[in-house]
Amino acid sequence: MLTSIPMNTVAHTPSIITSNLSENGPLPANITETTDFFEGDSVYFRMGDNGENVTMRVSIDVDGDGVFNQSNDVFSNWLNFSCELNENGTELLDENCSISFTHQFSANNSTGTYYYQVERRVEENYTNSWINTIYVGIDIHLEDGIPNIGDCFGAGCDEVSEDSTSESNNKIELDVVKILILISAIGVIGMSISIIKENKQPEKVYHRLESEDE
Repeated sequence: MLTSIPMNTVAHTPSIITSNLSENGPLPANITETTDFFEGDSVYFRMGDNGENVTMRVSIDVDGDGVFNQSNDVFSNWLNFSCELNENGTELLDENCSISFTHQFSANNSTGTYYYQVERRVEENYTNSWINTIYVGIDIHLEDGIPNIGDCFGAGCDEVSEDSTSESNNKIELDVVKILILISAIGVIGMSISIIKENKQPEKVYHRLESEDE
């Protein structure tokens, strides 16, 4: 019995790719199909611009409508190159200060191309902005020991395999018999021709001798 089933997949281990936010924009600028970035993976945006009073913000168009909207899309805080800590170095003096932002894409049905924007400002003045893309691929891993589409599994598969082997052996035997019959036929024809030639040869000699006697 042949039965087909959907491919069984196992989730890959989520990974993180780092994007460094520099005065020239994010590096790398685009996360492409060749980056091996999949559903369930994350982008870690690290503020790398140490200019005076510079802050940067990341926004991701997660709903794909082409508009960066804070009510529907993902926005980071305004990121700083560094944040001041208290005397013990254990707490931020400004709890809203951030030096990085991480966004994890859903492990389910998030494949596709997303636009993201990086804005740069000095104090309250916007100086630059960049719009780039993040490609999220679908990651498929086949689970070891699980049959693929079209594979035979379960009761009856051994019988199918044995029947196929038996049919193959019978076909080979039949082909061999045909070849032997053909060889035998050729041999018989060859022998017949040889016998006919031998029978005709003495007659020719005999007639020639008779002619000489006359």
